[in-house]
This record gives sequence, structure tokens and C-alpha cells, in this order.
Amino acid sequence: MAKKPKANLADQFATEPIWTTQMRSRLLDGRLMGVDNSIWVYREVPLGPVVDAADPMAALEVAQPIFEAFEGLAQMANTSAPRRVAAKSSYRDVHLLLVNVPQAYKPPMNHPIAPYLRRSFGHQRVDKRVLLLGVRLNPAVGGAEGGFKAMIESVVETLTIGGVPLSDYDKDFKAVSDLLDRAGLLPASDEAIHLANGWWNAGRNPDTPTLIHEDHLHFFSTVDAMRMADKIGVRECKKWDEAGIRDQTSVTFASLENLELGFLDPTDPRATWVSDLLDADALAVSVRGNIEPSTVTRKELRLQKKRYTDDINERVQNGKMQLAEQNEMLEVLGSVENYYGSGHGSPTLTNASVLVGLNGQREDLSQDIWQHSPVRLAPMLFRQPGAHAEMMICSNVRANPNVHDFPCQTVAYSGIPSLSFVGDRDRNGEGEGAMLGMTQRDRQPAYLSPTSASLGDTLPLGIIAGATGSGKTMVLLNLADQYSRMGRPVIIIDPKTGSDHSEVVKAAGGQVASLDELSRADGIFDPIRFSASKDTGVDMAVSMLMSINPWGRDKDDMEVPLQYAIHHGVAAGAECIGQALTIAQNEIGHELPPHMIEAVFRAMQSSPMFRACVGMNPTTTGLRAANGITLIKVGDGHLDLPEPGVPPSNIQQRVAAALVRMMIFGSAMALTGRAGVVMLDEAWVFLGAGASEVQRLGRLARSQQVLPLLFTQRVTDALNAGLAGFISRGIILPIEDKDEATAACQLFKLEPTPERIAKITAKGTKSSTNDKAQVPNWDSMRALRDPQTGKVLRGSVAIYSDMHGRAVPVEITLSEEFLELASTNPEDIRRRNERRAQAGAA
Repeated sequence: MAKKPKANLADQFATEPIWTTQMRSRLLDGRLMGVDNSIWVYREVPLGPVVDAADPMAALEVAQPIFEAFEGLAQMANTSAPRRVAAKSSYRDVHLLLVNVPQAYKPPMNHPIAPYLRRSFGHQRVDKRVLLLGVRLNPAVGGAEGGFKAMIESVVETLTIGGVPLSDYDKDFKAVSDLLDRAGLLPASDEAIHLANGWWNAGRNPDTPTLIHEDHLHFFSTVDAMRMADKIGVRECKKWDEAGIRDQTSVTFASLENLELGFLDPTDPRATWVSDLLDADALAVSVRGNIEPSTVTRKELRLQKKRYTDDINERVQNGKMQLAEQNEMLEVLGSVENYYGSGHGSPTLTNASVLVGLNGQREDLSQDIWQHSPVRLAPMLFRQPGAHAEMMICSNVRANPNVHDFPCQTVAYSGIPSLSFVGDRDRNGEGEGAMLGMTQRDRQPAYLSPTSASLGDTLPLGIIAGATGSGKTMVLLNLADQYSRMGRPVIIIDPKTGSDHSEVVKAAGGQVASLDELSRADGIFDPIRFSASKDTGVDMAVSMLMSINPWGRDKDDMEVPLQYAIHHGVAAGAECIGQALTIAQNEIGHELPPHMIEAVFRAMQSSPMFRACVGMNPTTTGLRAANGITLIKVGDGHLDLPEPGVPPSNIQQRVAAALVRMMIFGSAMALTGRAGVVMLDEAWVFLGAGASEVQRLGRLARSQQVLPLLFTQRVTDALNAGLAGFISRGIILPIEDKDEATAACQLFKLEPTPERIAKITAKGTKSSTNDKAQVPNWDSMRALRDPQTGKVLRGSVAIYSDMHGRAVPVEITLSEEFLELASTNPEDIRRRNERRAQAGAA
């Protein structure tokens, strides 16, 4: 019997791999090839706040690149015969893919306190979001250049080898790329393509084990996870979590069955229907279709209207339709046709297929979308793998039975490019500065940089506004702690009597100066000590002493000899006013008016606040030499300030007013050129007593490389002080007073809508249905606690208005390390003291 011939080894394998996704390869020039040899160009769409936009126009600006791209693509169609049946073969095939993958927070790699941020917030979820716009390219025989010979070669290659030469797509690639460039779209990064090509596996390897169920799919990150699921039972997926199977993702694929929008204005909140899908925890949203020019759509509407009119007349004549129904249908058609005829009509997305991948297993899709949403989803029963394949980039699969014709603005203004982010970023787009928290919507880290304003040559001041109990002081201390960890010098000035942050500052390695204790207040705001030059210090010292006037009616006789005395002492090496006057008294006292210097020394001995401005000890460390956090507090003292606009009536008020001016100017001068931060707590005190100095600080802070942050509960004072022209950013915490809340919105150029004001002023609790208990008010911006256990359910929320005009609600996030640092618990205090003692001994 003859032996059976051996099979060729190559026959045992497929001649082409089983492709993991619908994308075959990515070319060096950015073009993508599908498994069907189609060629696509995908671009990244810039994202920005839409739902949380500062105003309606800002929301529309975010959507503009998509709209302009659609309009440009519509103009590429051949409309010589403006009928759909004739023109549709030239319509561009487009694909919008929004990917929203939850990931663990990772700080920017080069952030100066990256290890601290990773320890503190590495458990926090952030949304990694990418939006791509893809356009299928059309080949031109012979390519962009080459003439008749290239055309012949292209035809021969197509006939003999199959497929279209890549060069045939060059001309269209350039035309589409130029169009997308003009619309403001960006080249897709490797990271964006990787995420889009494997979003179902959290952006990791797309080639992952998959388990198909009728109404959802399971994607396993590891083979071990799939083995565990198989052991429990592949139909028992609800038990997997209980068994500890974590390395798998469940996705329910659904299609858009209906979109009940009507003719909404793009600024209407209901128009952002894709945001409703994201609120329902969508991992991805895919929109496919063909772009039809508005002129063709209008022609089709006219023909359709005529057909309807003819049909309606016939049905009415035969008694098959009521007159009311006839009028309603004609009115709708007439409205649409008039809209396009008036020049407002946008291109149309025809044969539009909208698919969504929802996180988890969904049994009732009607409960996953809010009742007020215009979105109605249909399950893709027994079509889950097909829906998954259709959503892939470069896909030629069409599994969705629900297709629509949409005005392109319905998609462009749907909220699909929305990402609520805010705060300071470096040139690479990475966050920089202290981390304030996470945006409420979209969970994006929000940073506040001490240097962005000065480096960006923009307005330098920042204001943090909030009522008592809003969490304002905790924000201040948390920012100061992070800036200190970053190596930035920070000065906190607390003018409130009895207020004391000493324990927190000391625990953070900082120093404290109290104005109510002479020994600790020695000339900390002495202008000779903190000024950049001695001459400037002398002039400022004279000006300050003249404004205090310890000589009474003899003041007018003191200015010239005072200047002479202080200048003489500084020239002899004095480091502060008291030392300069002592030298002058010993060396040229006979040339000075009697009692001039004695009057100054008497005031120093009787007033700690005066002593804070006039130093005696030349070895005292000045502000300019201090690193880390320096807290300057009034302590048990009292700033006896006059009412705003009223001149001081006694020496105590003159001293207090001078001290406020020296606090402001001295702190800024002490940090000049050091990228430091000045924090003025209870800023209304400074605004009332030293508005001119705050304005001066606003003018100089940028060149001084200083970030001044003003913390206040009286925002109207900032407006009245004329500071709006110096403020680049700020934070609005909960505020009880509606007038102050409105002023805060005006200060940051936000529209004070009733909804926004209500949210800012809402209380943290509200009565339950039986009026016997208070329950958390989730519409409030205040920190929320469980009424039974006291556990924090959510931190305070602040509206963060950044340098770029974004204004987004941020949930304030405090690290465990900081909370322990700031804790008033006796045990925590004991541990802090032990650590300080050990550090001192070391």
C-alpha cells in the first residue's frame, strides 16, 4: 500500500494571521490600514469642558473643530447633481471614537513630589479619555504624481497582485490631512491609537481572552483569570467578583435606538447627549456615518415634503388621516426645510450608527440613562461580538440595525469632545504644582502651580473665596504643605486674633513668628532686613516710621534727620532699623533732634506690632533667609485697623496699618526671584487697610516670580479694591451669602446663573422625607458626612477658575499624610512631637 504523502508544513497554518482588531497596521506617516486593506487617517480631537464650560460660548468653542471638519469633508463630495442617489458615492466615510478608560492616578513623571502624590492619591480613579476622528481615504489611480506611466503601473499592480497601491492614496491623504489641520485636529499619538485599539482591556494588549454572552462580553486580562472563571462556571459570571476574579472587564454593547432631541439650540443642556452616556459609565462611544452636504439634504427635504404632501392629500381624500395629523407632519417638514433654506443647516451624517460599550453587565438599559435624557438605547442581543468589531478603528463591520440621519451639529455639539479638566500644566501637557483635588466630572487631577503665572506672563494674583466652615483654611495649609515639599518658600500671614496654625506648620518643618511676643517678633517685617537693596530699605523705613509718627506734633521736623540717621547706620553695617538708629545715636547723636530716636525705641518696647516692623537684633533670621513654611500670626494680639477709607485716629491704628503694608510688601520682597508663595489669610483685612499695597503687589508679583494667594470670605472687598485686573485664577468654595457668591462669579467672569449660585450657597444637609433627620445634600458644595457614623462621604467642592478661562468644579482631596499632619487628635500630636524630637536629635 502506498504511503500517504506528507502534508506540507505550511499547509498546517493559515496564510494570514487572525487579526486581533480591525486595524492591520499603522504606517510611518500616520495612515492606518484596515484588515480589509482600507486606508484611514485618524486624528485626535482636542478635548475641553463642555458640560462644565464657564459659559455657553466656551462650550461651543470646544465642539468647533469637529463641526469645521465635517463641513470641510462635506465640501469634498461631488454635488454636480444635487440628489442623494447621485452624490452619495462621493460622501466621506467617517468614524468618531470616544474612549473613556478608568485608570489609577499616576503623577507626572518629573513632578518634584511625585512619590508623595503617588502614595497619597495612587488609589484614586482617573478617567483616561481620547477622542479620534477617522476618515476613510479614497484612492486615485496613479497617485498624486507620476502621470500616465504611474496610472498604468497602478492598474497592472491591482490586477496582478490585488489591492490598491499605497501611493494611490497620497493625494487624498494630503487633502484630508490639510483639511483636518485647518479644523484644529491633532496628529494621533501612539498612546491614543494604542488606547483606542484596546480600550476593552483598559488600553493594554487588545489580544485578550474573550467570553461571549448573549447580552455582554467578558474580556480577561490574564489566562489565569479565565481559568478561574471556567472553574466557577462560564455562565455564573455574577459570582466571579465574590470569588476574587479581578482581571476581567464586562462590557455591555448597546445601540442608539432613538434620540429625542427635536430642534434644540446647541447651548441647551439636553443637547449634550453623549455626556449622558458617559454618566452611565460608558467605556466607549462609536459614531459612524457618511457626510452629506447641506445643499443635498435641502433638496431631499423638498422632495420628501412634496411626496408627503401628495400622500397626505390622497389619504385625507380617502378618509385615512385626521386633519390635525396632516398639519403636524407638514409643520415638521416645513420647519426642517426652512431651517436648511435659511442657511443654518449643517451637513448631514447619513446612515449614522451609534454604538456604546457600557461598563459592566446591564440588564435594563432604560434604568442606566437618566429620565430626562433624550437617549434611548437598545440591547445588541446576540450581536455583541459584531458590535465590538464595528466600534474598532478601521472597521468595515456593520452590526447595528439602528441607523439614523443626523444634522452634523447633533454630533458635534453632543458633548462628545467634553473633558472637564482645569488647572496648570507644563509645556508637555503634564500637571504641575500642588494638587488641589479631582474634578467632580471626569475625575481629572487639578493642579495649582506657583510659577505658571510668572512664566506665562499673565495676571499674577489668585483668590480663594469661601465662607467660614467651607474648608478654606484646610485648602491653605494643604497647598502650603505641598509647596514646601516641592522646595518652594511659603509665607502664611494670619491676621486673625486667636487663630493658630502653629502645630501644622511646625509638623511640616516650618517656623512660626507671633506678633504678640516681642522676643519672636523682632523686626520680621523690618524693610531694611527684607528689601532687595539697602537704599530701598532706608527709603521704606523712613516712609513707614513717618506714617506711624511716634513724635506727635513734631513729626514735620523729623523726616530729614530720620533719613540721615538711618542712612548713616546702614552705611556703617546695620542690618535693621533699631541697630541703625543705635549706631546713629552713638556716633552722630549730637546732630539729631532730641528724643527723635528715643521716641522710636519707646514705641518698640510698648507694641509688639511696632517691634515686628522695627528690628533690634542684627542676628535675627529675616524672611528672605527662611526656607519651607513661615507662619506669621497675630496670636492673641489685635490689629486695631480703621474702617476702610477712614484715616487712622491714633498711634495703635497707625501701627496696625503700617504693619499690614509691611506684611504685604515685605513678604513679596522676601520671596523675590525664588518662585515662592505668599498666602494672605483673612485677606479682607489687607484689602481694607492696604488696598494700594495689594494693587502694587499685583503689578510687581509677576516680575518678582511670586504667587500671591488671597484667602477671604468677603469677595466684594476684592472687587471694590480694584483687583479684578490683577487676578488670573481662583477658587470658589461654599459661600452662604448670595451677594458674595454673585461677586465671586463676577470676579472670575462666570455667569452667575441661578443654578450656579444655588450650588455655591446650598447647605450641606437637608431634611429627610419624614423631617426627623438631616441627610446629606449632594447638590451642595460643602463636605458631606454620614449622619450616623460621621464618615466623610465627599470632600468640599470648589469651582476652580484657572488662567485659561476654564471654571470646573473640583472635589478637594486631602492626603492621609496631610490629615495626620493637621490632626488635633492628642495621639497624632504626640507622634508628631516624637518625630520632631528624633529629627532634632539626629
